[in-house]
Amino acid sequence: MKKIDTVHHGWVHEGTGREAVLREQLPGDIGARETAGHGSESRHDVSAAPKLARVSYEHTSLSFDAAVAPVLTVDQGEQFWMDARSLLTGGLFERTGEYEKLSIPVTGPIAVRGVKPGDLLRVDIHEIRIADRGAMVTMPGRGGFSGGLGRAGQALEIVDGHVVFDDGITVPVRPMVGKIGVAPVGERPNSSTVGIHGGNMDCKDVMAGAAVVLPVQVDGAMLYAGDLHAAQGDGECCLTAVEVEGSVRLSCRVVTDPLVSGSVKSDGDTRRPVVLSGGQVITIGDGDSLDEAARLALDDMLALLQADRGWSREKTAMLLSAAADVSVSQLVNARMSAKVTLASRYFRTAPFALPSSDTNAQVSNV
Repeated sequence: MKKIDTVHHGWVHEGTGREAVLREQLPGDIGARETAGHGSESRHDVSAAPKLARVSYEHTSLSFDAAVAPVLTVDQGEQFWMDARSLLTGGLFERTGEYEKLSIPVTGPIAVRGVKPGDLLRVDIHEIRIADRGAMVTMPGRGGFSGGLGRAGQALEIVDGHVVFDDGITVPVRPMVGKIGVAPVGERPNSSTVGIHGGNMDCKDVMAGAAVVLPVQVDGAMLYAGDLHAAQGDGECCLTAVEVEGSVRLSCRVVTDPLVSGSVKSDGDTRRPVVLSGGQVITIGDGDSLDEAARLALDDMLALLQADRGWSREKTAMLLSAAADVSVSQLVNARMSAKVTLASRYFRTAPFALPSSDTNAQVSNV
């Protein structure tokens, strides 16, 4: 399988032990290669380029664990790369039909300096790079269909920005991050679960140019990410999306909680993940049922908008009923996730905003 477009020049090995990582010299903010017209390529001068850390997918975990020493520690606003495994990593997918033996772990953890419990961490997704081949599976007892599904697997080529399915059908590539979250305190949730820490949200809006806002529970946040998808529909209904190896370029900052200064903040409220993507504010709920997950996502959006507008619950709910969409992120795992999406123009002040936004978000597939 052709690997992702990692750039091998300019590598510098730094550190020892678990925090030994590769720091990659990249040309500014957008990667090591640009098209110079007429199909030719030109190399930037990287001699003065900033160094970006890269954490390989050798540093993975099957849980969001706060007790593990960080692979890397970064400053707020510092950009870094995380590589991600997939169903195809290691070749087991093609050697066995026992897909239950396969797993998709998360890479990490990354500690962020100056971040403490109670903070809200905004994780910006600047770029996603994916491999040119992905895979999907179905398994008995899994999936969202009545009557169940059998055990099956399929490897899929990715060509010219499309997943090549079968019978001439292609699906446009829309890379996204399936799993992203921080370590909770006092527990080690499996990397395939979703909760207030984030986790396996499988929200297809978590793509290049998006940001995920996560409530911090431990010092340094201890960020994990992985499970990249070349394409996924809302619900991920067969069990998997088009699972691919790849890399994601991220940065993290603490942002202000709009509910702290809002008029409806109540003691004991538990914050849950929020996604900012494509001019939309997206609240994520999780639960043993889609009803429970949707209600939590609705409650969070109601609280955000009410704090911003200062309206009554009833008036705020009316606007959500007129303008917001309630939909499914995934319905195939033990805990399901639902989302509520509302255009950011309905807010007077953009929630969780940074002083300046990233304008160089990219997706690349080579």
